[in-house]
Amino acid sequence: MNKLRLLCLSSLTSIALTGALVACSSDDTIVTNDDAGADAAQPDGSDQDVNQPPTDGGPDVITDAGLKVETYAEQLAATMCNALTKCCFGNANVPDGGTVDGGSEVGSGTFDHAECQNLYARLGFENANVGLATTTQNVVVNQAKGAECIAKIDALMCDLSGASLKEIRSACFEALEGQLKNGAACKTSLECEKGLFCLPGDGGVVDADGGSNGTCAPLRTQGQPCSIQDTGSDESDSTASEIACSWRGGGDTNLRCASYDDTGYKPNRADWTCEATVANGEICNTTVSCSNGICDPGDDFMKYTCEPVLTYFNKFACSAHVDP
Repeated sequence: MNKLRLLCLSSLTSIALTGALVACSSDDTIVTNDDAGADAAQPDGSDQDVNQPPTDGGPDVITDAGLKVETYAEQLAATMCNALTKCCFGNANVPDGGTVDGGSEVGSGTFDHAECQNLYARLGFENANVGLATTTQNVVVNQAKGAECIAKIDALMCDLSGASLKEIRSACFEALEGQLKNGAACKTSLECEKGLFCLPGDGGVVDADGGSNGTCAPLRTQGQPCSIQDTGSDESDSTASEIACSWRGGGDTNLRCASYDDTGYKPNRADWTCEATVANGEICNTTVSCSNGICDPGDDFMKYTCEPVLTYFNKFACSAHVDP
């Protein structure tokens, strides 16, 4: 099975996280703006009648379509974990502790749905949820995009094209909207309005959930420097620096942090600049690097290239939540 290298922020350096940045789908009912009387599937499998008048849940809560910033991550994670089991094991509704068999590559065992749920609640699709574990303040759910994100993950094909990935990624990133203006103090880029990123303070230190003591600043443009932290790890700092070139590192500007070349990471960090994404067949660092593809190591983990279509869930992602 082909393997992907998806965007992982510097905070996601453990094998358990970096190897499992994947997407998913579910059989749950998704609420759209055209179906206001439908039931919204909840993470525990129950239904919630969303045909209710909006309630005053405060500035961080929108309830007119049943999506709240406090529970959105769990709803999305349930959909993603179901998709993982669908693609890896042929069953989209494996319960916690359910028996799965992934064949000779993955093996058999019991599925740890709770562990899967916790991971994807934190990460979301392509890291679209990163920062939500740090704070839900200054963040609202865009109801239309939130429903679209979940619906697209629900319909996600196990073999995914680069174009399809970009469509899903766009909806999922736009589902969460930061409210902070340029110059405001921030903990995470998720809090900053579109077009801004949270420039880390304190020497560029970012905590385990992608948070920092920073300031919302305009995204860097083509040719501008994108090295925003220096922890001593080229790979971690390179992927973290993607947030300087596109909104939350989501690829919306079609710019990447060009921190590497065909020989590896550029030793002089002053040479790390925002540059245009590259075509299929070209060297990449993360999927954000690719203009219309997915960053794939193939059989050589030392040289990643953009590829047009790949099996989205890699071997590790399938086995990560399976207990022998």
